[in-house]
Order: sequence, then structure tokens, then C-alpha cells
Amino acid sequence: MTGKLDLTMRIMFTALLFLPLISGVILKKLGKLDDDKLCALIILTGIFLRVIYIFHTKITIRQHDVGDFDPDGGGHSGYILYLLYNRRLPDFDPRYVDQFYHPPLHHIICALWLKFLKLFGADTSQSVFETIQALTLGYSSMFCLLAYKSMKRLRLESSGLIMGTALVTFHPTLIILSGSINNDMLSGLFGMAAVYFTIKWSQDKKRLSIIAIAFSFGLGMMTKLSVVLLAPAVASVFLIVMIKNKDSLKKYILQFFVFGIISVPIGLFWVIRNYIKFGVPINYVPLLPDTAAQYIDVPPLKRLTDLSLYQLSSPYTQWVPDGSKYNEFNPVIALFKNAMFDEGTYFRKCPNLQSCCSVLFFCNIIVSILSVIALVMIWVKFSKLNIEHKLLITGVSAVIFLSYIAFCLKFPHVCTQNMRYCIPLIFTSAVVCGMFVGRDDLSGKFFTSCQKALKKSTAAFCLLSTIMFVSLAFYYRPR
Repeated sequence: MTGKLDLTMRIMFTALLFLPLISGVILKKLGKLDDDKLCALIILTGIFLRVIYIFHTKITIRQHDVGDFDPDGGGHSGYILYLLYNRRLPDFDPRYVDQFYHPPLHHIICALWLKFLKLFGADTSQSVFETIQALTLGYSSMFCLLAYKSMKRLRLESSGLIMGTALVTFHPTLIILSGSINNDMLSGLFGMAAVYFTIKWSQDKKRLSIIAIAFSFGLGMMTKLSVVLLAPAVASVFLIVMIKNKDSLKKYILQFFVFGIISVPIGLFWVIRNYIKFGVPINYVPLLPDTAAQYIDVPPLKRLTDLSLYQLSSPYTQWVPDGSKYNEFNPVIALFKNAMFDEGTYFRKCPNLQSCCSVLFFCNIIVSILSVIALVMIWVKFSKLNIEHKLLITGVSAVIFLSYIAFCLKFPHVCTQNMRYCIPLIFTSAVVCGMFVGRDDLSGKFFTSCQKALKKSTAAFCLLSTIMFVSLAFYYRPR
């Protein structure tokens, strides 16, 4: 009976995906389906897809450093329970307990959520811990909404706006992170908020907008310190706007001061506290030993330049501990794989999904390559796009990608080659693709061929991503 009920629920959740489709058909027949409504339906479909994924994905599956929800244990789960039961920040050197070195905002929110549920009689059981995914579902959905609103402010229209919204909404990383209860999705959301409010501030120049940027940075760094990587791109926007409005220099200096007094204390509180109390380095990241089975014993230059085709024979990240012949070593190829299937160990256990996953993998490569071309194009062909917006998009893309490469070389282990360290690239890739496809004034065989290839690859990408996550609910039952 339980099995039948479980299957019935899966079918019912899957049927939800048809509601936005039916709504779109009805609106189309009534002549009321505009770009904004279509984007809203796309995001709603993405939310339903995330609900399906979360329904069949336990908090022990496709997670990163979560642990076993042991009150005396480590991992993100131990961190959450420590805050829940002790009602205070760790009063010991956080380096001695796994994952406790992370800033605490996400874990505080999760602890408060569990405390809230306990007020209504919920116990601290596995089923209650599963509800934390409601938070990460919300973070992932809000990321899609802010990405759409950012594209609107960048004046994407028609096919460009629709494509950009769809690429973000159906990106596998954001779907997987919607069910991942570590701090990656919340930090990604705050990063997306920082980008959105930076675009908004560059247009309205209001103090309220820069305060929103400041809180996005501060709270983001209180979730995960890597949000600071967005600072150079945002600072370039500040500088350009100030240069363009040098007659109002006093106004902008005051606004930047407000930004600093809000973002810096919030963002650096945790690391400064730990440095003063326990001597923890500001940029502390725990090291895995060179003897670990996932250690990449390949020289850095070869890691960056070796593009041997055998690395494309499987769309999944290769791990020697998982039975592979080699540890995935090229950071770029690893990023292509990881962006679609995370670390791949569960997707490869679904025999009926292999063809779908392989095609999705190569669609992602095509879209990614075309997004790089589109990024170059915003400087060469898109003269109407403001210089500050070009710097923001390019700066975020360059800094995040280069920091990822540096991180992979500094910590040569397979687990460092993960798309969760590059979440802002999902937005920047989508927005430049949308800009490129949305232009109907590009002439020449090369540009028109690229536009056609991007449209077809994006359509296949979104469809295959949907099929993959729906099928996963029926084909694979992790024990």
C-alpha cells in the first residue's frame, strides 16, 4: 500500500508540470500570453519540477558535507543541531569540527526553522529534518525570479528574455541545490540579489538600492565568504556611475560610506571573531591530504591544457574511488559535467537515463561555448548596453571563473571541481545568451548560425533537464 501511495504521489506531482502548459495554451488562445506571463509560467514550471525532485530526494542523497544529523557530530547537519540545542555560536575553535568554520547564517535560519516546527509539536526526527528542503526550495525559486527581474532591467525582450529565464530556471545545478541543505543555495541567492540591486541602483541611483546591495553582500558573506568575489564587478559599477555623475560626487561618496558601514561589519563579523578568539586565518579552508583517493596527481599545466577526447566518453565526473580509471582532472571539463549531474554518482545508476544525460551534457557544452561568444559580442556589437552593465556581467563572469580555476589548482581534489562554487555563472551565461538571441539586427552567416544553434540547444537543454529530473523520480530508488 505504501509503495502504491508513493507512486501515486509521484504521478500527481509530475502532473503539476502540465498546469503551466495548459495555462499557457489558454492564455495564448485568449490573446493574453505576453512575454512576462510566459516567463512567469516558465518559473512556475521550474518550481513544480523542484518540488518533484525534492519529493523523491532525501537529505542524505546528493548532498555535500551534510553529515548524519547527529547532535554531537559534524557537517552542516551537526552545525544546525548545535545551534538548535545550544542557542549560541560555537565557543570553540571551529576548525576542529567538520564544516563549523563556515559563517553561520544559513545554519541559524535552519535551526530557527526547526525550533519553529517544534512549537507546533514536531519532534527532531528525520522527517522533520527533511523540511529544511522547503527553505532551499524557496532560495532556488527566488534566484530564478531575481534573475528574470535582472534581465528585465537589462532590457531583454521577447525571445531573449524567455531564453534567459528558461536557462536559469531549468539549470540542473539550481534544481539539485534546491534539495541540498548546505549553505550553497542561500549564498547563491544573496549573490544574485547583489547583482540585481546593483543593476537597479545603476538605474535609479537611490540610497535604498545601495542599502539593499550592502545587505545582500553582508548577509551573503555571513552565509558563505565567497560572495565577496562579486565585489570587484560591483565596485566597477560604482566607479563608472560616479565618473559619469562627477558633479554629484558628494552624494555618491555618502552612499558608498553607507554601503561600507552596513556590509563590512555584517560580512566580516564571523571571520574576525574567529581570528581574534581562536587565531583562525581569515581565508581558512580545510585541506584534504595528498593521500586521499580523490587527490589529482596531475601537473597544473596539464590539467589546464589536456583536452583529450577520452575525457568526454562519460558525461559524469570520474572518481577512482567510485571505480573510474582516473580522477577527473581538467577543471573546465569537470565543470561541464558537474553543472549537469553534480558529482554524478547517482545519475549513472539510472540505466534508462544514460542517453538523455549524454545529450544534455553536449547541449550544455554548446550553450556554454556560445555564451562565451555572446560575452565577447556584448563588447563588440552591443553598443546600446551601458558600460557599467557590461563591466558587471563580464566582471562577475571573469572573477568567478578564474577564482574557480585557482581554487581547483590550489586544492587538487576532485570535490573542488564543483559547479556550486560558480553559481553566478549560471545567471551571466543566461543573460548574455538572451542578449545575443534577442538581437534581430545581427547580420552575417556566422552570427545567424550561432543564434539558430543557441535556440535549438537551449530548447533541448530545458526539455532534457525536465525529462531527466522527472525520470529520476521513477527510475531510481536510493537506499
